Amino acid sequence: MAKPRLKPSGKWEIGLRHPSLPNGRKYFTFDTEAEAIAYGRQWKLMKHADIPPPAELTAPTSPGDGVRLLRILGEWSDSGFAAPSQILTLKTLTREVGSVRFSDANYKWLTGYLRSLKVEKNLSPSSIKHRIQALSRAIDEYLRHHVNVKISNPVKLLPKGYSTYTDLDAQMAKAKGGKVKVNVARDRRLLPGEHEKIVAVLSGYERPDRSRGLELKGGDALLTLYLLILNTGLRLREAYTLTRGQIDMQNKVIHAKETKQWRGKISYRDVPMRPEVHQTLSLYFASRPPFEPDAHLFPFLNEEGVEEGKKGLVRTSQRLSFRFRIAFEYMDIVGLHEHDLRHEATCRWLELKDKDGRDLFRLEELNKIMGWKPGSVMAQRYASFRGVDLAQRLWPAPEAVEASVAAA
Repeated sequence: MAKPRLKPSGKWEIGLRHPSLPNGRKYFTFDTEAEAIAYGRQWKLMKHADIPPPAELTAPTSPGDGVRLLRILGEWSDSGFAAPSQILTLKTLTREVGSVRFSDANYKWLTGYLRSLKVEKNLSPSSIKHRIQALSRAIDEYLRHHVNVKISNPVKLLPKGYSTYTDLDAQMAKAKGGKVKVNVARDRRLLPGEHEKIVAVLSGYERPDRSRGLELKGGDALLTLYLLILNTGLRLREAYTLTRGQIDMQNKVIHAKETKQWRGKISYRDVPMRPEVHQTLSLYFASRPPFEPDAHLFPFLNEEGVEEGKKGLVRTSQRLSFRFRIAFEYMDIVGLHEHDLRHEATCRWLELKDKDGRDLFRLEELNKIMGWKPGSVMAQRYASFRGVDLAQRLWPAPEAVEASVAAA
């Protein structure tokens, strides 16, 4: 007799064989292991007594009954519609729930899986959401191609905020030695003096209390990359893959190749140069031999160990993020990541004013500069206005107050 097995939902499943059953086997689910064993024994007695299974069990199953999530996730992964960033999540889902039958993947099972992600794996809400959203898209794609399947997508039934920890989730996670995870909004901006420290260390500064300074491969390439990202808001890959032909020094425009594209689509956007960027690039070009139009500005893609193609881009991004982190830590700058520079750049674009004190760029123009879609709310998400800066607008410097009083 087959042995029951415990499912991720907490139920017990047993697979029983009989020649008259569809595919020769059918799976039954019970609340307890004892119930599953008792039913298996009963089934064995029926089989020995030549009693045929009930007619409802021998009826053909619907297309979705025997399909496992392994197949559904694999079909979505191979469809070409899954985003590249989702492929790794789909592989994780396949390991975790691939053996589950689609007919068993109901709302009750899904809530059990959600609880395991919070209690057993103690994941953050964003990580949980990535898994559930990928599962939902895979099921939707399967249902679109199998219209006769009567099973609905259980993810559609989940309430808003399903990925956050409830009070019960929190208690269970703590009992397991975990902690209540929350999404952390990145609003880190450069503090006074930090920019000067970063420029110093990327220019070769060595701390007297350290045995040596940083190894700056490419000379001032990393410094130029830092200043470029800080004053344009280019994404890391958009910046280090720039070629000389994408830089229009005369018209003061950077023709950036966007990285937030997939399915082979290639698009560009024009990013205006601030005076700081124009000066930085002018100094950089003056220190090097003339570039060919298709030559990369920065040497990072040509370093040892960097492969061609997508893997090489991933490797280079990881290396550069690590080098920035080491540089920040070397100067005791805590909690700053490379991507925070894009947040800082967004705030700097928003804070630019004309001579009359009006915003220099409209929100639609900022979306264009940063590579966001028209009507996007990303600018609001990236805006991290410091309270001290806002307070200074209400409390002008003493000399300014004295001047206004004297003028009156």
